[in-house]
Amino acid sequence: MKKKFKHKKLVIVLAIIVVAIIVLVGVAKRKLNSVAEATNIVQLEKVDKRDLSDFISLTGTVSGETKINYSSTAATEIKSVNVQVGDVVKVGDVIATLDKDSIQKQIDVLEKSLSNAAALKQNENSQNQRTLERAKEDQKTQLAQANDSINSAEAAYTAAQNTVNSLNNQIKTVSDQINAASDEDAKADLQSKLSDLQDQLSSAKSDLTSADSARKEAKNNYTSVKSSTDDAIYSAQNSIDSAKYNQTDDSDTQTQLDQLKKQLEDCTITSKSEGIVTAVNISVGDVNTANSTLVTVENNTDMIVNASVTEKDILKLQEGMKAIVTSDALDDQEINGEIIKVVKVYNASQPTTEQTGQETSGASNTGGFSVQIKLDHCDLISGMSAKAKVVLTDRQNVLAVPYDLVQQDENNKDYVLCAEDNGDGTYTAVKKNVTVGDEINYYTEVTGGDLKAGDYVIMDYSISEGDTFTGEIGSDESGNENTGDGSTSVSSEVTAD
Repeated sequence: MKKKFKHKKLVIVLAIIVVAIIVLVGVAKRKLNSVAEATNIVQLEKVDKRDLSDFISLTGTVSGETKINYSSTAATEIKSVNVQVGDVVKVGDVIATLDKDSIQKQIDVLEKSLSNAAALKQNENSQNQRTLERAKEDQKTQLAQANDSINSAEAAYTAAQNTVNSLNNQIKTVSDQINAASDEDAKADLQSKLSDLQDQLSSAKSDLTSADSARKEAKNNYTSVKSSTDDAIYSAQNSIDSAKYNQTDDSDTQTQLDQLKKQLEDCTITSKSEGIVTAVNISVGDVNTANSTLVTVENNTDMIVNASVTEKDILKLQEGMKAIVTSDALDDQEINGEIIKVVKVYNASQPTTEQTGQETSGASNTGGFSVQIKLDHCDLISGMSAKAKVVLTDRQNVLAVPYDLVQQDENNKDYVLCAEDNGDGTYTAVKKNVTVGDEINYYTEVTGGDLKAGDYVIMDYSISEGDTFTGEIGSDESGNENTGDGSTSVSSEVTAD
């Protein structure tokens, strides 16, 4: 009897164990099914209009847009310094003065030297001019005399020639008469006359030869007088020309005088613009080193930020881009600004002024690339640190989807997969064509197509068109919570090294 009871008790225990196992298996199966269902849930994101912006964050130092380094060419003693660092100056204010006396004495000596030299040169020029005029008058007189001699010689030669011709004619006539005469006495008289004419002809020919020689000598004398007087004129003119060229001998003295006069002007240094004194490098009694910076005045109304830029960002920046500037000094009050200069030279410094009163833009910026941002009127002062956000892209209230959800079909047409509610807790993937605009960080702007606000895009890349699935609406993958009111914004912050 006891043996039968023990057997029955064993059966009951085994039955209880079997039931417990069945229950545990069922629970485990339900949990596995639940996990599987959770794993198959597809994330959806509601399509909304949103503000998309992209910017670069920079850091830099505030300075005046322009500054002037005042210097002087006068290497003399500093007589007065009328400003201190922090003083505000106006146009025309006397900043400093230097000793004029020593420079004025040098000017007086050089001016007297040049004046005496000028008087000597004037006297020399007058003498040379008179010599030239006398040479010309002498030539005129001597050539006139030589020409008269030629005329006289020509007249004497002509007279002698006429005498010879006349005697030749007479001799011919008498010879003809002798040949025609029959009376011996008459022939004898004619013969005597012929002999006398021949003697006269011989004498006349001698006179003609002398007259010809005198004529040639007169012409040669004219040529000689012309040559000698030309030489005298040339010599006088050459003296005048040489005196003109020799005036350049005073050019060094004149250059020195001009430099001293410039130094004299530089002995009074006046402000060329309004601004604040940021550096004073001199004291009364110092001897100035020519062209060294004495005082620096910086614009204190038109301010800029000199900001460094990294290599990856420099090509994104252009003049005219807007910026928002903040500073701890103003409790992060926002100040509007605009890029006015982009320095695309690595490790380049902004230019500085070493010449007297010349303006330069901003302060030096060492290392990397840089930009200058001009600020609207503000209370920032030179030397303060500032942060700037340069807006690269700004899209307000535009339809946008995550950029990696945009796909292309076989015709290279862009589309996105959206979830169409089946009404039973499931969704079907449908294709909606889109026209895309700019890609701004995580989002792509949608400018046209079938997509509209309120649609749900499928975030699961394994889903294909026509698939049915269980969906869950959540936050977008960019980390911005989707509120459904179109207020989501996307920004990119890049801080320069």
